[in-house]
Amino acid sequence: MLAAMVIFARESLEASLIVAIIFSYLKQGAASKSLYHQVWWGIGSALLIDSIFGIGIWLTIHAYTGTVLQTELEGTTYFVAAVFLTGMSFWMKRESRSLKRRLQGAVEKSLHRKGWALAFLAGITVGREGLETAIFVLALSFHATPLPMLVGALLGIVLGIYLSYGVYRLGGAIPIKKFFDVFGTVLLIFAAALISNGIENFQKIRWIPGAHVVLWHTGIVLSESSVLGDILHTFVGYAQSPTLLQLLAYVSFLAVTVPRYLTSRVPLASKTARE
Repeated sequence: MLAAMVIFARESLEASLIVAIIFSYLKQGAASKSLYHQVWWGIGSALLIDSIFGIGIWLTIHAYTGTVLQTELEGTTYFVAAVFLTGMSFWMKRESRSLKRRLQGAVEKSLHRKGWALAFLAGITVGREGLETAIFVLALSFHATPLPMLVGALLGIVLGIYLSYGVYRLGGAIPIKKFFDVFGTVLLIFAAALISNGIENFQKIRWIPGAHVVLWHTGIVLSESSVLGDILHTFVGYAQSPTLLQLLAYVSFLAVTVPRYLTSRVPLASKTARE
């Protein structure tokens, strides 16, 4: 549930900020209702496509439950999701300072084009966030039960939208830098867990060597199949019998990414947020 909440909070914040920027710019120009409809059509279409994509992959993977192919697909999904998580975290922190200006420029260009250019812009920008979320949820779904994931997702969406509202209404009163630092670091920990899980899957099918080099066995104390063990396995990469390669990859990834992320550019300056 915690992993789903963090992911949905981050993604819903980004998506709601994008939507708020588009609508606020249209409002300043006294745009017609047809343009507002274009934005909603673009957003709705993007979310529908993302949902179909996620469900399609989920059904494909679970159609081969218990087979080597399922392990291959799961491991691949773990690595893809880790790449998306890492790239998204660094991209948003780096680009958020100029996000409003760039998006307003794109809206202005769309207004001078014929057809549904604005709907396409809204669909692409929001659809990217939805695609990332679909991949992350897919990676979570391999070991998590549906109800906790749903509760976490709903809580995350509410939190993300609330923070988005606070950024534009309260400006500097919202510690958005701390939000990005804390949530970004948590997402990097989750990405490290995904890498560890992906290595575990690929070692099972001997795509990656080193499956026999097991560091310890803690299944008696805390089994991965227990409630707490499952949560820790999903969120922080806990393994009751980790291999040396899993541990090295996990520690190395965090040692490289977390310090670099925390010392990178500060996102969403207060002045920008109030404009």
